[in-house]
Amino acid sequence: HTDDGYFGVFRHVADQNGPVGAVYLRAAMWHPGQELLHYVRIVSLVSVAALSLSVIVSSRLQGLVTAPIVRLTAAAQRISAQRDYSLRVQKAAGDELGTLYDEFNAMLERVAQGERELQAAHDQLESRVQQRTSQLLQTNLKLSREVAERQRAEQELAILHQKLVDAAHRAGMAEIATDVLHNVGNVLNSVNVSCAVAAEQLRDSSAPEVERVARLLDEHRDQLGDFISSDERGQQVPHFLHLLGQQLLVEQAALVREINVLGKNVDHIKDIVAMQQSYAGVSGVVEPVRLADLLEDAVRLNASGLEKHSIEIVRQYAPLPQMLAQKQKLLQVLVNLVQNARDALSESGRLDARLVLSIQRTADEAVRIEVRDNGAGIPAENMTRIFAHGFTTKQMGHGFGLHSCANAAKEMGGRLTATSDGVGCGASFKLDLPLKPIEVLV
Repeated sequence: HTDDGYFGVFRHVADQNGPVGAVYLRAAMWHPGQELLHYVRIVSLVSVAALSLSVIVSSRLQGLVTAPIVRLTAAAQRISAQRDYSLRVQKAAGDELGTLYDEFNAMLERVAQGERELQAAHDQLESRVQQRTSQLLQTNLKLSREVAERQRAEQELAILHQKLVDAAHRAGMAEIATDVLHNVGNVLNSVNVSCAVAAEQLRDSSAPEVERVARLLDEHRDQLGDFISSDERGQQVPHFLHLLGQQLLVEQAALVREINVLGKNVDHIKDIVAMQQSYAGVSGVVEPVRLADLLEDAVRLNASGLEKHSIEIVRQYAPLPQMLAQKQKLLQVLVNLVQNARDALSESGRLDARLVLSIQRTADEAVRIEVRDNGAGIPAENMTRIFAHGFTTKQMGHGFGLHSCANAAKEMGGRLTATSDGVGCGASFKLDLPLKPIEVLV
């Protein structure tokens, strides 16, 4: 039978003993196309429902995931364009994106800190460059002044020499004028050495390197931070400036030492001229002196020659109180004795060149200053003539030094003597002076 579009069949089932059951089959009477259309409608409804649900879910996820990432990207682009590392992104949640925001902000803080440190290093570097440049300019200015002062002193000395020579000729004292030239010439050797050393140090100065570094920094002033941190040359600038500063300090100290020596030699030249002027009839000034100090001054005035020939100096100074003496005259005698010993050692060419300086008190209330060397020595035939006026064995000598020293010793109430065992055996000069003051012989 049929019922509401369905077809049904009913049959009883029986065996030989009788009925055992029944079978009922029911099937739809629809057309196959209608059934397919029915299923298509169902699938369409399910698809529309799923699409709507996905749109709703994706919109929600965009608000939760995509929007924070977009904000983070926009912040990164703004920071890159403006180079403003003070910007921060606002944290919206405590999930993984929130952790990403925290790390991004921490990274910005580190970058900002590095930028501040780089700027501080740049400022410090620029300050040090300016400071070193200022120090160098001051040193150069001081050196220029000292050189100008030395030139003026030399001009004054030349004028003074000429006046003294003229006065000596007018008074019949040409020998005194010659002594002045000899004594001044001894000190001028040290002056010339100091000038040559100062000039050489100035020529070899590292001053041009400061200007080169300053020019390099000026070329990169707009990207100085990147230049110092990234460029290979820029990374070497701080260390180079440190080494340059140390070198300039060494050069400055050396120049100051030479200028001090130069000033002392110029003062000594003035003292020599003033001392020799006293020979014209003015009594010498007697003042308290320490013999050890005077002998050390004589060594210092000959220091360049002693160091040049690697001469060993042995000091044997007995403790003595101050004594009254003509300081400048005694100093000039000691300078000549030390210089003669230096020349004798240089002439000998000995590798063990030695100069022995001693000060001792003698039994007769006198003091003895001895200058002894192991240099060229004095031939026996010259021992009686070494203090004679005009006698010399030096190729460029004029024979006035020892003669003048012997006269000065006599005027101070003392005596100058010499001994030698012959050629190659060295020589010894002994200056004996009274311990008590005496009236100076004129």
